[in-house]
Amino acid sequence: MMATHGAVRGRVRLVAAALLCCLVASACSGGGRHNDARRTQTPPSPSVAGSCGPLTIAYDPGSGYEASAFIVGSLAKTQLGCDVQYVRTTSRDAWNLVAQGDADVYLDAFGNKDLRHQLAGPDGPVTVVGPNGIPGGVDLLAPQFMGDDGLDTATDLPDVQRIGWGTTTPAITTVPQLVRLAQSFVEFEQLDYVVRNTLEISQESGMRYLLPQPAVDNQRHQPNVYLAAAPLALLGDAPGRVSVPMPNSAATGCRPSAVTTLCSLRDFPYEKIVNHTFATSGSPAYTLVYNYLLRPQDVGTVEEIVKLSGYNVGPADVTSWLNTHQEAWRRWLPHSTS
Repeated sequence: MMATHGAVRGRVRLVAAALLCCLVASACSGGGRHNDARRTQTPPSPSVAGSCGPLTIAYDPGSGYEASAFIVGSLAKTQLGCDVQYVRTTSRDAWNLVAQGDADVYLDAFGNKDLRHQLAGPDGPVTVVGPNGIPGGVDLLAPQFMGDDGLDTATDLPDVQRIGWGTTTPAITTVPQLVRLAQSFVEFEQLDYVVRNTLEISQESGMRYLLPQPAVDNQRHQPNVYLAAAPLALLGDAPGRVSVPMPNSAATGCRPSAVTTLCSLRDFPYEKIVNHTFATSGSPAYTLVYNYLLRPQDVGTVEEIVKLSGYNVGPADVTSWLNTHQEAWRRWLPHSTS
């Protein structure tokens, strides 16, 4: 029976992936990849004109993935002599920080198509430099025991008694920036579920709370379902948790708000955004940011750092990676320092 469930789960995931890839128009703010390209500035090529000076890097401590900020920051400090400062923010607020010049760079941007269209146009204050090499996605996660009880796909969610909810009110819990997406999913699937914000149950509202929580719930035999956005390598099945494939888009009805990050279930790249003045400054730090791109063989090792840090990465956590991957990061430096 377990083999049969595994085969069914695998087939459903393949179908779900195919369907999600076809939902090019499902993002709530409209516009596909070609439309984004027309609206976005072409990033200036690096042109080193002097010393580094101050460099302010924005990062989201609740994203579950902030390793890029500290990899680039550590290299800027040790290899380029920059005076590096870090600014805590959220994935949405980072766009305005960069636009206003309160941060030079944010290295893990995703979603927020409305802000991208508003701030990264041909004459906008934000320049999208390109992907950092990390692919991201959205996943529905549940404790392992709920999967054992028959929660294989989203089509099983209505059968609340069979999948282990008992007397607990069925709910999907997520971070503030994904609440609208979760509500749209509930409406799209016509589920009798409530949507809970992680802030209602924990002071830790980010992915570093959400991603490990299904395994914690599994130990307590506590039913819960979570909607998470994170690097693909941090999603999916894991000890104590199962991934629940979503066979269609939940973007219908999702609209940008003050905190909304995503309105689409499609896979997405994490991208580097910079202040346009910084991009044209000739700073060697811009060359570093411009060139920063994790290779597929490096992505897994960096994401292991994220897991080992408890989804709470700091500057010290990336030191071992930098010490053992010099052949990777030397390619990102200005030629005069490599």
